[in-house]
Amino acid sequence: MRRLAVVPLVLALLEGSLAVPARGDPETRRDVETIVVTGSNQPWAIADLPGSVDVISGEEIEADRYDSVLEVVRRVPGLHADQPGARGARASVYTRGLDPNHTLVLIDGIIVNDPTNARGGSFDFSTLGTDDIERIEIVRGPLSAVHGSDAVGGAINIITRDGKGRDEISGDLSGGRWGYFRGYGRLSGERGPLDLALTGSYVDESDPSKIGDYRGGALNASVGLDLPTGIRTRGTLRFSDSRNVAFPEFSGGKELAVIRQRERRDIEELAAGLTVRQTPVPRFEYALRGSVYTRHEDRMSPGVAPSAGDPFGIPAEPHSVDRLRRYELSALGTARAPFSISLTAGGDATWESGASSGALVSPFFSTPTDFDLDRVVGGPFAEAHWDSGWGLVLLAGVRADFPDGGSAEVTPRVSGAYALPGLPDGLALEVVGSWGQGFKLPSFFALGNPLVGNPALRSERSQGGDAGVTATLWEGRLEARVSYFDITVRNLIDFNADPSIFALENLGRVRSRGVEMGARARPVEGVEIDAQITYADTRDEDTGRRLRNRPRWRGGISLGWKPLDSLNVGIRTLFVGDVLDTSVPTAPAVVTLESYERIDLAISWAPRDWVEVYLAVDNLLDADFEEAVGFPAVGIRPRAGVRMRLAGRPPAAATGSAKALDTW
Repeated sequence: MRRLAVVPLVLALLEGSLAVPARGDPETRRDVETIVVTGSNQPWAIADLPGSVDVISGEEIEADRYDSVLEVVRRVPGLHADQPGARGARASVYTRGLDPNHTLVLIDGIIVNDPTNARGGSFDFSTLGTDDIERIEIVRGPLSAVHGSDAVGGAINIITRDGKGRDEISGDLSGGRWGYFRGYGRLSGERGPLDLALTGSYVDESDPSKIGDYRGGALNASVGLDLPTGIRTRGTLRFSDSRNVAFPEFSGGKELAVIRQRERRDIEELAAGLTVRQTPVPRFEYALRGSVYTRHEDRMSPGVAPSAGDPFGIPAEPHSVDRLRRYELSALGTARAPFSISLTAGGDATWESGASSGALVSPFFSTPTDFDLDRVVGGPFAEAHWDSGWGLVLLAGVRADFPDGGSAEVTPRVSGAYALPGLPDGLALEVVGSWGQGFKLPSFFALGNPLVGNPALRSERSQGGDAGVTATLWEGRLEARVSYFDITVRNLIDFNADPSIFALENLGRVRSRGVEMGARARPVEGVEIDAQITYADTRDEDTGRRLRNRPRWRGGISLGWKPLDSLNVGIRTLFVGDVLDTSVPTAPAVVTLESYERIDLAISWAPRDWVEVYLAVDNLLDADFEEAVGFPAVGIRPRAGVRMRLAGRPPAAATGSAKALDTW
């Protein structure tokens, strides 16, 4: 994982070429060729984007041997991830202690949050595997000035691999405990101005103790074409189909659920996008983008039986179907002005339609859950970037969104970085800070559900920022950072159980404050150590109560060791502090789930350039813990596999920088 936005640079796009001027001691600088596309309205080099941004590379993901993106993002400071029991249950990510629906999730820049679900529009990470990922970009802090609705606490962008570089045919097969199976294949190549990548994957993951089952497959395609006119086009497509089986949320899981039948969810997702970019004249570039995202969830739930503390329980859903369609169009232009100033302006529009059909059924009543809503939202945005040339970089932007039938949402954001001068050789210190506002439109479920919906709901709004220091020393072999953050969310949508209301309302005001710390050391050749720790205190401002499902303390240490060129050993440890949770069987009590530690192991050996064998062991010490009441974690799970790769010679003109700029 690379820490971004540390040392200011200037990204100069002159006649379609990328030039990153050197600054400072080259031995203390990071890989400036990495391009970030999530934290701004234009792509910037790794050191040019002030703010709390992290990137996990595809190489790091492959080395860890995880098959779920949820497991990968656990390593990022400021993020907490939970998976009740086994994969198959809904998985969530909490950014800086805020709710999962306060994080915008994108795949190749396409929004994949689901406003039809009962969780307020969050993304279910259980359906997303790690195959074919180029990198994952994580931006923390309110980001609606860049992405509009849903970026209340941050954004996560999963960027897939394209076909640029060398021709490749590769495959991966692995198996493990409890009938685990995974298969993956890839075909890619570049011919002149055209590059193409096609991949497919399938995972069958189950648990003999019947905590949860998951079966899912995905197909990905990426096509790029550089026209003689200087126009660059990039098209991406992803289709996934999964079957998820688990005990319903709040049921008490395997340990406490009275109804032993499990919930089943069949999910299909399609995301497709097309981007066109050109630099028609020096110092000016424009980009056009269109995308479509569809999601179909077919659900059957047995419900949750009533208990002494909850006489109603949760009604069954014999058969419910959620459908979502979303179309996005955007256009922007970037001008490189004198004095190292870059100005970007543009606009976008999003049309989305969400529908649900089904019914809640209990011994006492039966009520339909049908709704069918659509809306259009979008507006103009502007952004300015300035590199002073003497260590100071500033980035400022503002955006105005105009939802149909609602009031305008104006969200600003500013960030900056200052590299301290006059330090000894081999030492670099930089002060980084950001502040912004975010908003989130009410989900379709919150607006339209016949039982608890409320069409009068207002947008949730956030405001906050962070400030920190990043240090690079020991001739670049040690990097460390610490940041303090403070975010407030008001108009929080929550359920009002008052019998006279019994509906969702804008009830709450939540504040999250804390500290993020991370470090990476390379003490000797072939050894790398990563450490991170986060303290986040998230409370309801009205009651002072701590929010459930998120720990105050979490952290971990990872060790990577390469004793031979062909051998890699990785050990990852994770510590998660105690969390609060609730369930129907334990109501009305709030249960404290104990803290836990987990260790994972990954070993890979490549006896030849074209073949690699590996062993991965999740939960190596068979730790016993729960991430939700009654949902025990999966025990020790060894997996072994082989990866084969046949690759041709790389094209002479292939460059990583140009490749990164194609993703927007």
